Amino acid sequence: MSAFDPKRTLGFDYWRSGSMEVTKRRIRETIELAFDGVPRPSMSLRQFLLTDERGLAGDITEEEWRLAGIIRTDSRWQDISDLEIEHCECQLAHMQAEEFRYYLPAYMVYSIVHANRPIWESSVPGGVIFGLTPSSEAPLYNLLQYSLLQLDQRNAIAEFLRYMASNAAVYLREDAEGALTFWKECA
Repeated sequence: MSAFDPKRTLGFDYWRSGSMEVTKRRIRETIELAFDGVPRPSMSLRQFLLTDERGLAGDITEEEWRLAGIIRTDSRWQDISDLEIEHCECQLAHMQAEEFRYYLPAYMVYSIVHANRPIWESSVPGGVIFGLTPSSEAPLYNLLQYSLLQLDQRNAIAEFLRYMASNAAVYLREDAEGALTFWKECA
């Protein structure tokens, strides 16, 4: 006779709807409250992607740039869909303070939902943690990125990283714990 497996006996949905979902919802609400009303920057995620893919080569046409800005669907960060994030991947490393503050909460909410996906399915959660980890090679750049973040937003970031350090895929936990060390001091 095999050992009792409550997930099998009670069903996976029972466990999924339990305390883990409550925790995710609480962190999402913390993020939404802290970042609500953040002004929308002029540069879209698709423009960041275009710059990331072809910016160094300098072969982005004005028409491509204009179209990448026109097809955006967000008027506030809460409007950014999972599909848009998956298409554009994590662009936080390329953003200045204004864009960083606007796009970060959408990336954090996405990462909470997808925290346990293997890296080959989504590199976004790891990219978000990387974006929240000050670089030892360019600390001033990161401090400038973080410069517009208010105390409640820093606290939300620390909550997010605390969650990721305990609940994300194993390969992300140590990095989240390292980033959390910095944000605990800022919060």
